[in-house]
Amino acid sequence: MSFTSTFYLPFLALAVVAWFAVRRWGRAPLVVLSVSSLAFYATWNPLYCLALLGTVSLDWWVGRRLGATPDPRARKRLVVLSLVYNLGTLAGFKYFNLLADTAQAAVRGAGGELDIPLRIVFAVGISFYTFQSLSYVIDVYRGDQAPCGSWLEYLSFVAFFPTLLAGPITRAETLLPQLARQPRALSDEQTGQAFFLLALGFAKKGAADYLALNLVNRVFDLPAMYSSAEILAGIYGYAAQIYLDFSGYSDIAIGSALLLGIHLKDNFNFPYRASDLAEFWRRWHISLSTWLRDYLFFALPGKDPRTPWPYLNLVITFAIGGLWHGAAWTFLVWGALHGIGLAAVRLLGGRPGPKTGRRTLGGAVLTFHFVAFSWLLFRCETLGEAGSILALLARGTPGVGNVPLAAGLLVIVVLASQWLPEGWFGRAQRAFVELPALGQVACLLALAVALRLAAGSAPSPFIYFSY
Repeated sequence: MSFTSTFYLPFLALAVVAWFAVRRWGRAPLVVLSVSSLAFYATWNPLYCLALLGTVSLDWWVGRRLGATPDPRARKRLVVLSLVYNLGTLAGFKYFNLLADTAQAAVRGAGGELDIPLRIVFAVGISFYTFQSLSYVIDVYRGDQAPCGSWLEYLSFVAFFPTLLAGPITRAETLLPQLARQPRALSDEQTGQAFFLLALGFAKKGAADYLALNLVNRVFDLPAMYSSAEILAGIYGYAAQIYLDFSGYSDIAIGSALLLGIHLKDNFNFPYRASDLAEFWRRWHISLSTWLRDYLFFALPGKDPRTPWPYLNLVITFAIGGLWHGAAWTFLVWGALHGIGLAAVRLLGGRPGPKTGRRTLGGAVLTFHFVAFSWLLFRCETLGEAGSILALLARGTPGVGNVPLAAGLLVIVVLASQWLPEGWFGRAQRAFVELPALGQVACLLALAVALRLAAGSAPSPFIYFSY
């Protein structure tokens, strides 16, 4: 089951009704939430639940022991245990196949013979819940978070179904206190805000699937059949698609949580209007970029700005962040490129400019193109494939006759919308909230029908489910 599944909205409605129906019965709401989350996850593969429960149980125990253990060496051993288990499990699911293929190719290239028949099936969502659980353990170790006393509460935190498959990666300080208290009845305003976010998320996903079907997939599947201008349109189209797809997922996740009375932090903030790469990462996938900053970059040695270490640490941090996305050399190169770009911004003393002005616009154009062309490494399966597309682009052949007008206009609208005044979003949300409940439901139903008709096919999986 995914957010675009036919069964998700009925499932969400049932979970919300059950959550509030038992809200006065002690720990019953957490039981409902935990069972709902495990059932939601089991629809992908029931065996995945074993890895999830293993992470939950170990890290809950580690957190409890950290709270009761003053000895520094014992505390370090506990954190190392959590790191080894979690990162080992993550590496096993995500990187075993890549390492096995690389080893086989190396041995065969040297004239030997090596056959590794074992293949590991990727556990969806493991990248997100592993980082979420690790952040709790590290916060407890640092003294920034009190240990969670209830295993059920901790299970609800790690396995929280709105964020389980693709985030946002939520900190314990944000979610655990909300799970510990008795659920509160929703106001009409909160309900309207939740419906608005759901509608926005589904609209973004529908637009992303339309771009994929009518522009992006066509160009990337057979790039030699298209002119350089059409390939450039495909690159812009993928930049729009991945933004719509992932920010749409985040909107649905945040809206789903809000229907349970739980507030999550925003994960996107008009990222393509960023004046430099550092600002881009303060606006794109905010929960991951802040995680990498707080738990990886700050943990690396060499913080003296007069030395090369902070710049090297940026490259290391984002190279690891690239590998977090997937077991392919394309992701490693993508992460390293962003790390190098961030190091360059830091070296040059770059800062986001004023909200208006030529430097901001010029910096935003340069930053957007850096980001858009680096997305090639996300979309292409190999470095060679990305290189071939760049070579075709370099031919400079004109003509956009194979780009559907509606798809081209949608790309323009999506990218232009990044420069809308931020207050417009709030006004649109308030206008929706002020509609009567029947009007809100009618809007959601009309949107669902329109998206299904416009897509012309079943919704495709969210891009970040692969990561």
